[in-house]
Amino acid sequence: MTIVPMRRVTICGMRRDKAAALDGMQALGVLHVIPLAARNPLAPDDPAVRRRAETAFRHVIDAPEKLRPYRADAGFDAEAVITNIVANRLKLRDLADRRDELDALIVGLEPWGDFTLPRPEEIGGQRLWLYLLPTKDSRALAGLTQPYEIVGRAGAALEVVVIAPDAPPVDLLPVARTATGDAPLSDLRARREDLEIEHERAEAERAELTRWRFLLGTDLAAAQDRDDLRTVTQQTWDEAEVFALQGWAPVDAEADVERFAADRGLAVMIDEPGPGDAPPTLLRPREERFAIGADLTNFYATPGYRSWDPSLIVFVSFAVFFAMIVVDAGYAALFGLATAIYWTRMGASAAGRRMRVLLAALSGVSFVYGVMAGSYFGMVPPPDSRLGALRVIDVNDFDTMMVVSIAIGVIHIGIALGVVAWLNRGTGRAIVALGWLAAMAAGLLVWLGGGSGRAAGFVLLAAGLAAVFWGSASSRPIDKPTDWLLRVSDGFLGVTGVAKLFGDILSYLRLFALGLASASLGATFNQLAGEIHANVPGLGILLAVLILLVGH
Repeated sequence: MTIVPMRRVTICGMRRDKAAALDGMQALGVLHVIPLAARNPLAPDDPAVRRRAETAFRHVIDAPEKLRPYRADAGFDAEAVITNIVANRLKLRDLADRRDELDALIVGLEPWGDFTLPRPEEIGGQRLWLYLLPTKDSRALAGLTQPYEIVGRAGAALEVVVIAPDAPPVDLLPVARTATGDAPLSDLRARREDLEIEHERAEAERAELTRWRFLLGTDLAAAQDRDDLRTVTQQTWDEAEVFALQGWAPVDAEADVERFAADRGLAVMIDEPGPGDAPPTLLRPREERFAIGADLTNFYATPGYRSWDPSLIVFVSFAVFFAMIVVDAGYAALFGLATAIYWTRMGASAAGRRMRVLLAALSGVSFVYGVMAGSYFGMVPPPDSRLGALRVIDVNDFDTMMVVSIAIGVIHIGIALGVVAWLNRGTGRAIVALGWLAAMAAGLLVWLGGGSGRAAGFVLLAAGLAAVFWGSASSRPIDKPTDWLLRVSDGFLGVTGVAKLFGDILSYLRLFALGLASASLGATFNQLAGEIHANVPGLGILLAVLILLVGH
């Protein structure tokens, strides 16, 4: 993995050739444009139309059943297709809402059975209101002023009918009133069946509409390209009959850019970045299978152009930390087995090939760490066994694991500080980084050294903080006498970073805590399964297996 060197590219040409030149540069696809003019905020754009098309595209892409897509030469009326897809989406949503309403009515009426409520005119203008009241709340009936009747029982609840011309208050009883609707239970179930058929027809229509997904996706991508091109068109420098386009290009694209300019009669100038420039960062793996390191790095934060590429360290650290959290060779073996089973399938795409490298690394490192920790699905082998002899880590040894976790934090942060010092050698930032390195080493000596080691640690700590003070203060230039006071202020402000550094190092204790929780949970489920197997004859075997499967 490496940060690709960038070059500033400036292309000039006649304004009459601008549209063709920009279209060609977009096709070349190597330029990160530097705006030379502010974009017109009133530029024609219709986000509502775009969102509608994107919603339609997601609807067919997320369909549970997809049919073979139409070829590129099929007649494609984008507006008609989008209209049909949006209508199908709204129809499915409406059917789902109506089905949910029916389900709620059916669930509420099932304890009461199949019946038809009498109309108000049939019972003197009164209405019947149904409540399913838990037996434990039956004393609430004593406070009713309306006439009521207990007409039956449903499990541990009373079926209470309240008689009133209007809807009773919502707090009449400690339970909500049963929604009855306008139809008996048998009719509701029939409606439910009809809705299911209608829903299946709508899903079949959705599956048929998925045949347009390729053409619709292509149309959306082309629309995005047109929007990007329009944006760049507004960001060029235009003067009289001449236009200029500027951007950053990878160093290995220089020849392509020069060839493009020569073929179209454009002037081109290619320069290296200056000290005040901030080129974009492009991480490029030396081999595609190791690109997952760049993916992980960009997930957290893209490094600066003049910084360093931490992809390898991030990749290794991710695998090690994952192993310390899983802390079980049995789980790691399952991860490895799943990776092996799907290895060929994941190799069908570039993203899959990167992911399988990550999964293989996670499985391998986790298995080694799990063997060292002596944990196999939460079980610890006997000390005199072969597997027991390989156990060199005890996650339940709090003192040792705390030391290991904090030492890993010191090493991890120390690597970063070392690289910062190297990249900024000869500057105040390098002195600050080296000072923090000394302070971290001093902290370990004070904590673990004892005796003379602790005394040396205090000396080193003082030297490290002094270096931080000096490096923080030295970066400010002296132009007037008051700048000396500002330098001192900068120095003290830099030293206050010790609290942040201390917190950063202690945050690595989470590795120990999560690993301990993982190991403890596995052992607990094993213990529960063993106790149930021992205390529940017959059925206990099945229950124990279920606890093991679900628990692990």
